[in-house]
Amino acid sequence: MPVQNVESSMATKTIRRSISMTPEMHDLLAQIAARQGRDVNQNDLIREAIRHYLDAQADIIGSRRHFQKSLQARIDTLEHALTFQTTIIICLLAEILADDTAIDEAIIAARRDGPSLLARIAAVRDLKPDA
Repeated sequence: MPVQNVESSMATKTIRRSISMTPEMHDLLAQIAARQGRDVNQNDLIREAIRHYLDAQADIIGSRRHFQKSLQARIDTLEHALTFQTTIIICLLAEILADDTAIDEAIIAARRDGPSLLARIAAVRDLKPDA
């Protein structure tokens, strides 16, 4: 069964658009097209530029990958804050029975022990369950 050329089937359904450009842009485009040879014209170059631009925008704005990266960054920030606050609560509970300076000591302990606790959380999160 022959493979259908997607681009040639899409070429039959085109939408025409008009664009305006400065004379300098037009001259530069003509020079680039002339250097490409007879197989490439100015319209081809414009379509290629638009394709590159649209591909870049899809990666930046609407892509699942961009969403996942930004969501993961927010989760990491929240996890760090939650870990710090939880460490303070744990230290407060341990210290509150013994000393009036428990809040200061809890904050110091949270700063001191927070990074190692985050590392332990990350190590456990990265473990994959046996299948």
